[in-house]
Amino acid sequence: MKIFSCRVGRFLQVLALLSVWMFAGHPAQARGVSGIGTDYPVALSVQIDPATITDADLNEIRAAGFEFVRFGVRPPLKSVNPSLIDYPRLIKRVRNAKLEAIVTLFGGNAIWGTKPEDLRAGARKESLFSDFAVGFMKAHTDDVAVWEVWNEPDHKTFLNPALLSDFEAASSQLCADMAKQKVQPNIVVGFGFANLPFAGGKVPPQLENAFVAAAKSDCLTDISIHPYRPVPETAFADYEKLRAQLDRRQLQKTGIAVSEWGYASYLPVRSQSTQASLVLREYLITAAAGIKLLNLYAWRDRGRSSFSKEDNFGIMSNAGEKKEAFSALTEFLKIARHSKKVSYDDAKGVSRLVLKRDDALLHVLWTPGSEKDVTVPVAEGKKCTRVDFFPQMRRGSCGPRTDGGFSAKASAYPVLLSISD
Repeated sequence: MKIFSCRVGRFLQVLALLSVWMFAGHPAQARGVSGIGTDYPVALSVQIDPATITDADLNEIRAAGFEFVRFGVRPPLKSVNPSLIDYPRLIKRVRNAKLEAIVTLFGGNAIWGTKPEDLRAGARKESLFSDFAVGFMKAHTDDVAVWEVWNEPDHKTFLNPALLSDFEAASSQLCADMAKQKVQPNIVVGFGFANLPFAGGKVPPQLENAFVAAAKSDCLTDISIHPYRPVPETAFADYEKLRAQLDRRQLQKTGIAVSEWGYASYLPVRSQSTQASLVLREYLITAAAGIKLLNLYAWRDRGRSSFSKEDNFGIMSNAGEKKEAFSALTEFLKIARHSKKVSYDDAKGVSRLVLKRDDALLHVLWTPGSEKDVTVPVAEGKKCTRVDFFPQMRRGSCGPRTDGGFSAKASAYPVLLSISD
Protein backbone atom coordinates (compact mmCIF):
# COMPACT_ATOMS: atom_id res chain seq x y z
CA MET A 1 0.00 0.00 0.00
CA LYS A 2 2.88 2.35 0.79
CA ILE A 3 4.48 1.67 -2.61
CA PHE A 4 1.12 2.30 -4.33
CA SER A 5 0.56 5.53 -2.35
CA CYS A 6 4.05 6.74 -3.24
CA ARG A 7 3.50 6.07 -6.94
CA VAL A 8 0.14 7.84 -6.85
CA GLY A 9 1.75 10.80 -5.09
CA ARG A 10 4.50 11.06 -7.69
CA PHE A 11 1.92 10.72 -10.49
CA LEU A 12 -0.14 13.58 -9.03
CA GLN A 13 2.96 15.76 -8.75
CA VAL A 14 3.87 15.12 -12.38
CA LEU A 15 0.26 15.81 -13.40
CA ALA A 16 0.27 19.10 -11.51
CA LEU A 17 3.55 20.17 -13.13
CA LEU A 18 2.21 19.18 -16.56
CA SER A 19 -0.91 21.27 -15.97
CA VAL A 20 1.20 24.29 -15.01
CA TRP A 21 3.32 23.83 -18.14
CA MET A 22 0.26 23.50 -20.36
CA PHE A 23 -1.36 26.64 -19.02
CA ALA A 24 1.93 28.54 -19.22
CA GLY A 25 2.43 27.49 -22.83
CA HIS A 26 -1.19 27.96 -23.86
CA PRO A 27 -2.63 31.06 -22.21
CA ALA A 28 -6.37 31.60 -22.18
CA GLN A 29 -7.73 33.24 -25.32
CA ALA A 30 -7.76 37.01 -25.01
CA ARG A 31 -11.14 38.72 -25.10
CA GLY A 32 -11.99 40.80 -28.12
CA VAL A 33 -11.84 40.57 -31.90
CA SER A 34 -8.08 39.95 -31.80
CA GLY A 35 -8.87 36.39 -30.71
CA ILE A 36 -11.21 35.57 -33.60
CA GLY A 37 -10.30 32.36 -35.37
CA THR A 38 -10.69 32.52 -39.14
CA ASP A 39 -9.60 30.72 -42.30
CA TYR A 40 -9.05 34.03 -44.10
CA PRO A 41 -6.98 37.23 -43.85
CA VAL A 42 -10.12 38.94 -42.52
CA ALA A 43 -13.10 37.13 -40.97
CA LEU A 44 -16.00 38.07 -43.24
CA SER A 45 -19.62 38.61 -42.27
CA VAL A 46 -22.64 39.71 -44.26
CA GLN A 47 -25.75 41.60 -43.16
CA ILE A 48 -29.00 39.63 -43.29
CA ASP A 49 -32.66 40.57 -42.85
CA PRO A 50 -34.11 38.52 -39.95
CA ALA A 51 -37.59 38.71 -41.46
CA THR A 52 -36.73 37.31 -44.92
CA ILE A 53 -33.56 35.21 -44.63
CA THR A 54 -34.07 31.56 -45.62
CA ASP A 55 -32.17 28.43 -44.64
CA ALA A 56 -31.06 28.14 -48.28
CA ASP A 57 -29.62 31.65 -48.04
CA LEU A 58 -27.70 30.78 -44.87
CA ASN A 59 -26.24 27.65 -46.43
CA GLU A 60 -25.17 29.58 -49.52
CA ILE A 61 -23.59 32.30 -47.38
CA ARG A 62 -21.46 29.70 -45.61
CA ALA A 63 -20.50 27.94 -48.83
CA ALA A 64 -19.39 31.26 -50.33
CA GLY A 65 -16.72 31.77 -47.65
CA PHE A 66 -18.55 33.96 -45.13
CA GLU A 67 -18.03 32.87 -41.52
CA PHE A 68 -20.43 35.30 -39.79
CA VAL A 69 -23.78 36.97 -40.34
CA ARG A 70 -24.93 40.18 -38.66
CA PHE A 71 -28.47 41.12 -37.73
CA GLY A 72 -30.18 43.42 -35.26
CA VAL A 73 -32.26 42.38 -32.29
CA ARG A 74 -34.83 44.79 -30.91
CA PRO A 75 -36.65 44.89 -27.58
CA PRO A 76 -40.05 43.15 -27.45
CA LEU A 77 -41.88 46.47 -27.76
CA LYS A 78 -44.36 47.07 -30.55
CA SER A 79 -43.02 50.61 -31.00
CA VAL A 80 -39.52 49.40 -32.00
CA ASN A 81 -40.13 45.76 -32.98
CA PRO A 82 -43.57 45.61 -34.60
CA SER A 83 -43.01 42.16 -36.17
CA LEU A 84 -41.90 40.55 -32.88
CA ILE A 85 -39.38 38.36 -34.75
CA ASP A 86 -38.44 35.01 -33.20
CA TYR A 87 -34.75 35.79 -32.64
CA PRO A 88 -33.87 32.64 -30.63
CA ARG A 89 -35.06 30.50 -33.56
CA LEU A 90 -33.02 32.61 -36.00
CA ILE A 91 -29.89 32.17 -33.89
CA LYS A 92 -30.38 28.38 -33.98
CA ARG A 93 -30.82 28.46 -37.77
CA VAL A 94 -27.59 30.44 -38.11
CA ARG A 95 -25.74 27.89 -35.98
CA ASN A 96 -27.25 25.01 -37.97
CA ALA A 97 -25.73 26.54 -41.11
CA LYS A 98 -22.31 26.48 -39.38
CA LEU A 99 -22.20 30.26 -39.26
CA GLU A 100 -21.42 32.55 -36.31
CA ALA A 101 -23.79 35.34 -35.28
CA ILE A 102 -23.01 39.02 -34.80
CA VAL A 103 -26.01 40.31 -32.85
CA THR A 104 -26.58 44.06 -32.66
CA LEU A 105 -28.70 45.06 -29.66
CA PHE A 106 -30.96 47.95 -30.68
CA GLY A 107 -32.92 50.18 -28.38
CA GLY A 108 -34.85 52.29 -30.84
CA ASN A 109 -34.59 56.00 -31.60
CA ALA A 110 -35.80 56.86 -28.09
CA ILE A 111 -33.76 54.09 -26.38
CA TRP A 112 -36.64 52.64 -24.37
CA GLY A 113 -39.54 52.83 -26.80
CA THR A 114 -41.68 55.72 -27.96
CA LYS A 115 -44.96 55.27 -26.13
CA PRO A 116 -45.81 55.88 -22.46
CA GLU A 117 -46.90 52.27 -22.01
CA ASP A 118 -43.38 51.14 -22.96
CA LEU A 119 -42.10 52.54 -19.66
CA ARG A 120 -43.28 50.05 -17.10
CA ALA A 121 -44.54 51.32 -13.75
CA GLY A 122 -41.82 52.19 -11.26
CA ALA A 123 -38.94 51.53 -13.69
CA ARG A 124 -36.08 53.95 -14.22
CA LYS A 125 -35.81 54.59 -17.92
CA GLU A 126 -32.03 53.97 -17.87
CA SER A 127 -32.61 50.38 -16.83
CA LEU A 128 -35.01 49.36 -19.61
CA PHE A 129 -32.39 49.00 -22.34
CA SER A 130 -30.03 47.28 -19.90
CA ASP A 131 -32.72 44.80 -18.82
CA PHE A 132 -33.34 43.89 -22.45
CA ALA A 133 -29.67 43.72 -23.49
CA VAL A 134 -28.31 41.85 -20.46
CA GLY A 135 -31.26 39.45 -20.44
CA PHE A 136 -30.78 38.59 -24.10
CA MET A 137 -27.03 38.16 -23.69
CA LYS A 138 -27.51 35.83 -20.73
CA ALA A 139 -30.03 33.73 -22.64
CA HIS A 140 -27.79 33.27 -25.70
CA THR A 141 -24.20 33.55 -24.43
CA ASP A 142 -23.15 30.19 -25.87
CA ASP A 143 -24.74 30.73 -29.28
CA VAL A 144 -23.60 34.23 -30.25
CA ALA A 145 -19.97 34.93 -31.19
CA VAL A 146 -20.05 38.75 -31.24
CA TRP A 147 -22.35 41.13 -29.41
CA GLU A 148 -22.70 44.70 -30.60
CA VAL A 149 -24.23 47.35 -28.37
CA TRP A 150 -26.30 49.78 -30.41
CA ASN A 151 -26.11 50.82 -34.04
CA GLU A 152 -25.08 54.29 -35.23
CA PRO A 153 -26.12 56.32 -32.17
CA ASP A 154 -24.47 59.31 -33.89
CA HIS A 155 -27.21 59.13 -36.54
CA LYS A 156 -30.62 60.61 -35.68
CA THR A 157 -32.40 57.61 -37.22
CA PHE A 158 -31.09 55.41 -34.41
CA LEU A 159 -30.86 57.88 -31.52
CA ASN A 160 -32.77 61.09 -30.94
CA PRO A 161 -29.99 63.73 -30.57
CA ALA A 162 -31.83 65.18 -27.58
CA LEU A 163 -31.13 61.93 -25.69
CA LEU A 164 -27.33 61.92 -25.80
CA SER A 165 -26.97 62.35 -22.04
CA ASP A 166 -29.60 59.68 -21.47
CA PHE A 167 -27.59 57.37 -23.73
CA GLU A 168 -24.56 57.90 -21.48
CA ALA A 169 -26.67 56.91 -18.48
CA ALA A 170 -28.06 53.87 -20.30
CA SER A 171 -24.56 52.72 -21.32
CA SER A 172 -23.31 53.12 -17.75
CA GLN A 173 -26.30 51.16 -16.43
CA LEU A 174 -25.67 48.39 -18.95
CA CYS A 175 -22.04 48.02 -17.88
CA ALA A 176 -22.97 48.05 -14.20
CA ASP A 177 -25.62 45.37 -14.71
CA MET A 178 -23.28 43.20 -16.79
CA ALA A 179 -20.69 43.32 -14.00
CA LYS A 180 -23.26 42.69 -11.29
CA GLN A 181 -24.76 39.70 -13.09
CA LYS A 182 -21.33 38.41 -14.21
CA VAL A 183 -22.24 38.62 -17.90
CA GLN A 184 -18.91 38.82 -19.71
CA PRO A 185 -19.10 37.57 -23.31
CA ASN A 186 -15.81 37.10 -25.12
CA ILE A 187 -16.50 39.84 -27.70
CA VAL A 188 -18.70 42.89 -27.08
CA VAL A 189 -18.27 45.77 -29.53
CA GLY A 190 -19.85 49.20 -29.66
CA PHE A 191 -21.39 51.43 -30.68
CA GLY A 192 -21.38 50.91 -34.47
CA PHE A 193 -20.40 54.53 -35.12
CA ALA A 194 -21.65 55.99 -38.41
CA ASN A 195 -18.77 58.47 -38.37
CA LEU A 196 -15.16 58.07 -37.30
CA PRO A 197 -15.05 58.82 -33.56
CA PHE A 198 -12.36 60.88 -31.81
CA ALA A 199 -11.55 62.71 -35.05
CA GLY A 200 -13.17 65.57 -36.90
CA GLY A 201 -15.85 66.37 -34.34
CA LYS A 202 -18.64 64.52 -36.17
CA VAL A 203 -19.37 62.20 -33.23
CA PRO A 204 -20.91 63.93 -30.18
CA PRO A 205 -18.56 63.91 -27.16
CA GLN A 206 -21.22 62.26 -24.98
CA LEU A 207 -21.04 59.17 -27.21
CA GLU A 208 -17.25 59.17 -27.25
CA ASN A 209 -17.17 59.52 -23.46
CA ALA A 210 -19.67 56.69 -23.07
CA PHE A 211 -17.52 54.45 -25.23
CA VAL A 212 -14.28 55.23 -23.38
CA ALA A 213 -15.92 54.58 -20.01
CA ALA A 214 -17.39 51.27 -21.22
CA ALA A 215 -14.10 50.12 -22.75
CA LYS A 216 -12.07 51.01 -19.66
CA SER A 217 -14.46 49.01 -17.48
CA ASP A 218 -14.04 45.95 -19.77
CA CYS A 219 -17.73 46.16 -20.61
CA LEU A 220 -16.90 46.69 -24.30
CA THR A 221 -13.91 44.80 -25.70
CA ASP A 222 -13.67 46.62 -29.04
CA ILE A 223 -14.88 49.61 -31.02
CA SER A 224 -17.14 49.08 -34.04
CA ILE A 225 -17.31 51.53 -36.92
CA HIS A 226 -19.03 51.94 -40.31
CA PRO A 227 -16.45 53.48 -42.71
CA TYR A 228 -18.67 54.32 -45.68
CA ARG A 229 -16.79 56.49 -48.22
CA PRO A 230 -16.48 57.06 -52.00
CA VAL A 231 -13.40 54.82 -52.36
CA PRO A 232 -12.13 52.20 -49.89
CA GLU A 233 -8.44 53.15 -49.92
CA THR A 234 -8.91 56.25 -47.74
CA ALA A 235 -10.01 53.99 -44.87
CA PHE A 236 -6.42 52.84 -44.32
CA ALA A 237 -5.31 56.22 -42.94
CA ASP A 238 -8.50 56.50 -40.88
CA TYR A 239 -7.81 53.14 -39.24
CA GLU A 240 -4.37 54.42 -38.28
CA LYS A 241 -5.83 57.64 -36.87
CA LEU A 242 -8.41 55.73 -34.84
CA ARG A 243 -5.78 53.35 -33.50
CA ALA A 244 -3.65 56.31 -32.38
CA GLN A 245 -6.65 57.95 -30.70
CA LEU A 246 -7.52 54.77 -28.81
CA ASP A 247 -3.93 54.36 -27.65
CA ARG A 248 -3.89 57.99 -26.49
CA ARG A 249 -6.86 57.18 -24.26
CA GLN A 250 -5.10 54.16 -22.72
CA LEU A 251 -7.25 51.75 -24.72
CA GLN A 252 -4.40 49.69 -26.19
CA LYS A 253 -6.37 46.45 -25.65
CA THR A 254 -9.35 47.79 -27.59
CA GLY A 255 -9.52 46.38 -31.10
CA ILE A 256 -11.31 47.73 -34.17
CA ALA A 257 -14.20 45.92 -35.86
CA VAL A 258 -15.91 47.05 -39.05
CA SER A 259 -19.48 46.04 -38.37
CA GLU A 260 -21.05 47.59 -41.47
CA TRP A 261 -19.69 48.76 -44.82
CA GLY A 262 -20.86 48.27 -48.35
CA TYR A 263 -21.55 49.83 -51.75
CA ALA A 264 -24.83 49.99 -53.66
CA SER A 265 -25.26 49.36 -57.39
CA TYR A 266 -27.91 51.79 -58.61
CA LEU A 267 -28.55 53.73 -61.80
CA PRO A 268 -27.19 56.01 -63.08
CA VAL A 269 -24.59 56.33 -60.30
CA ARG A 270 -22.87 52.94 -60.01
CA SER A 271 -22.93 49.81 -62.17
CA GLN A 272 -22.72 46.27 -60.84
CA SER A 273 -19.13 46.09 -62.11
CA THR A 274 -18.14 49.19 -60.16
CA GLN A 275 -19.89 47.87 -57.06
CA ALA A 276 -17.93 44.62 -57.43
CA SER A 277 -14.63 46.48 -57.68
CA LEU A 278 -15.37 48.58 -54.59
CA VAL A 279 -16.56 45.61 -52.51
CA LEU A 280 -13.44 43.57 -53.26
CA ARG A 281 -11.19 46.58 -52.57
CA GLU A 282 -13.09 47.14 -49.31
CA TYR A 283 -12.06 43.64 -48.23
CA LEU A 284 -8.47 44.11 -49.43
CA ILE A 285 -7.94 47.41 -47.59
CA THR A 286 -9.38 45.91 -44.41
CA ALA A 287 -6.87 43.06 -44.69
CA ALA A 288 -4.09 45.57 -45.41
CA ALA A 289 -4.89 47.43 -42.19
CA GLY A 290 -4.86 44.26 -40.08
CA ILE A 291 -8.54 44.56 -39.10
CA LYS A 292 -9.81 41.14 -38.01
CA LEU A 293 -13.57 41.43 -38.67
CA LEU A 294 -15.54 42.97 -41.55
CA ASN A 295 -19.30 42.87 -42.01
CA LEU A 296 -20.43 43.53 -45.56
CA TYR A 297 -23.68 45.38 -46.11
CA ALA A 298 -25.64 43.46 -47.41
CA TRP A 299 -26.61 39.96 -48.53
CA ARG A 300 -29.69 40.75 -50.65
CA ASP A 301 -31.08 43.91 -52.25
CA ARG A 302 -33.88 45.32 -50.15
CA GLY A 303 -36.08 46.28 -53.10
CA ARG A 304 -36.43 46.06 -56.85
CA SER A 305 -35.98 49.67 -57.95
CA SER A 306 -32.82 50.05 -60.07
CA PHE A 307 -32.59 53.75 -59.16
CA SER A 308 -32.82 53.48 -55.36
CA LYS A 309 -29.53 53.49 -53.44
CA GLU A 310 -30.98 51.96 -50.29
CA ASP A 311 -32.62 49.15 -52.26
CA ASN A 312 -29.39 47.96 -53.90
CA PHE A 313 -26.63 47.34 -51.36
CA GLY A 314 -26.91 43.56 -51.76
CA ILE A 315 -24.41 41.26 -53.42
CA MET A 316 -27.53 39.30 -54.44
CA SER A 317 -30.46 40.86 -56.27
CA ASN A 318 -33.83 41.04 -54.61
CA ALA A 319 -34.90 38.14 -56.84
CA GLY A 320 -31.96 36.04 -55.65
CA GLU A 321 -29.58 36.42 -58.61
CA LYS A 322 -25.85 36.65 -57.89
CA LYS A 323 -24.41 40.07 -58.70
CA GLU A 324 -20.86 40.67 -59.95
CA ALA A 325 -19.77 41.62 -56.42
CA PHE A 326 -20.73 38.15 -55.19
CA SER A 327 -18.67 36.43 -57.89
CA ALA A 328 -15.53 38.59 -57.55
CA LEU A 329 -15.44 38.44 -53.76
CA THR A 330 -16.16 34.73 -53.39
CA GLU A 331 -13.66 33.74 -56.10
CA PHE A 332 -11.01 35.78 -54.30
CA LEU A 333 -11.87 34.09 -50.99
CA LYS A 334 -11.26 30.67 -52.53
CA ILE A 335 -7.69 31.69 -53.35
CA ALA A 336 -7.05 33.66 -50.15
CA ARG A 337 -8.21 30.92 -47.79
CA HIS A 338 -5.47 29.94 -45.30
CA SER A 339 -3.38 32.97 -46.29
CA LYS A 340 -1.93 35.67 -44.04
CA LYS A 341 -0.91 39.26 -44.70
CA VAL A 342 2.81 39.79 -45.37
CA SER A 343 2.88 43.46 -46.38
CA TYR A 344 0.98 46.37 -47.89
CA ASP A 345 2.04 49.57 -49.61
CA ASP A 346 0.49 52.13 -51.96
CA ALA A 347 3.56 53.62 -53.58
CA LYS A 348 3.10 55.68 -56.76
CA GLY A 349 -0.67 55.30 -56.66
CA VAL A 350 -0.61 51.51 -56.84
CA SER A 351 -1.94 49.49 -53.91
CA ARG A 352 -0.07 46.24 -53.39
CA LEU A 353 -1.21 43.70 -50.79
CA VAL A 354 0.98 40.62 -50.36
CA LEU A 355 -0.46 37.48 -48.77
CA LYS A 356 1.32 34.21 -48.00
CA ARG A 357 -0.40 30.87 -48.52
CA ASP A 358 1.63 27.70 -48.07
CA ASP A 359 4.62 28.14 -50.41
CA ALA A 360 3.00 30.83 -52.60
CA LEU A 361 3.09 34.62 -52.34
CA LEU A 362 -0.11 36.27 -53.56
CA HIS A 363 0.46 39.81 -54.88
CA VAL A 364 -2.85 41.67 -55.23
CA LEU A 365 -2.50 44.85 -57.30
CA TRP A 366 -4.96 47.67 -57.93
CA THR A 367 -5.39 51.44 -58.14
CA PRO A 368 -8.20 53.75 -57.00
CA GLY A 369 -8.75 54.77 -60.62
CA SER A 370 -6.60 54.99 -63.73
CA GLU A 371 -4.38 52.17 -65.02
CA LYS A 372 -0.72 52.00 -64.03
CA ASP A 373 2.09 49.66 -65.06
CA VAL A 374 3.60 47.71 -62.18
CA THR A 375 6.32 45.06 -61.94
CA VAL A 376 6.52 42.44 -59.20
CA PRO A 377 10.19 41.55 -58.58
CA VAL A 378 10.62 37.77 -58.76
CA ALA A 379 13.75 35.62 -58.61
CA GLU A 380 14.62 33.50 -61.60
CA GLY A 381 13.07 30.06 -61.63
CA LYS A 382 9.86 31.10 -59.88
CA LYS A 383 6.49 30.40 -61.43
CA CYS A 384 3.82 33.06 -61.86
CA THR A 385 0.09 32.60 -62.38
CA ARG A 386 -2.15 35.59 -63.09
CA VAL A 387 -5.73 35.64 -61.80
CA ASP A 388 -8.30 38.17 -63.00
CA PHE A 389 -11.66 38.51 -61.23
CA PHE A 390 -13.42 40.83 -63.68
CA PRO A 391 -15.69 40.48 -65.58
CA GLN A 392 -15.30 36.89 -64.40
CA MET A 393 -12.47 34.88 -62.89
CA ARG A 394 -9.84 33.55 -65.25
CA ARG A 395 -6.35 32.14 -64.70
CA GLY A 396 -3.46 32.44 -67.11
CA SER A 397 0.21 33.05 -67.64
CA CYS A 398 1.88 36.19 -66.30
CA GLY A 399 3.79 36.40 -69.57
CA PRO A 400 7.58 36.50 -69.94
CA ARG A 401 9.81 37.58 -67.07
CA THR A 402 11.20 41.07 -67.76
CA ASP A 403 13.14 43.64 -65.73
CA GLY A 404 13.68 41.15 -62.92
CA GLY A 405 10.04 40.21 -62.47
CA PHE A 406 6.57 39.96 -63.92
CA SER A 407 4.58 42.96 -65.12
CA ALA A 408 0.88 43.78 -65.10
CA LYS A 409 -1.45 46.72 -65.51
CA ALA A 410 -3.04 47.68 -62.21
CA SER A 411 -6.49 49.28 -62.35
CA ALA A 412 -9.60 49.77 -60.24
CA TYR A 413 -10.28 46.08 -60.88
CA PRO A 414 -7.77 44.14 -58.73
CA VAL A 415 -5.55 41.51 -60.31
CA LEU A 416 -3.59 38.78 -58.47
CA LEU A 417 -0.14 37.40 -59.32
CA SER A 418 0.59 34.11 -57.54
CA ILE A 419 4.35 33.47 -57.22
CA SER A 420 5.55 29.99 -56.31
CA ASP A 421 8.48 27.60 -56.78
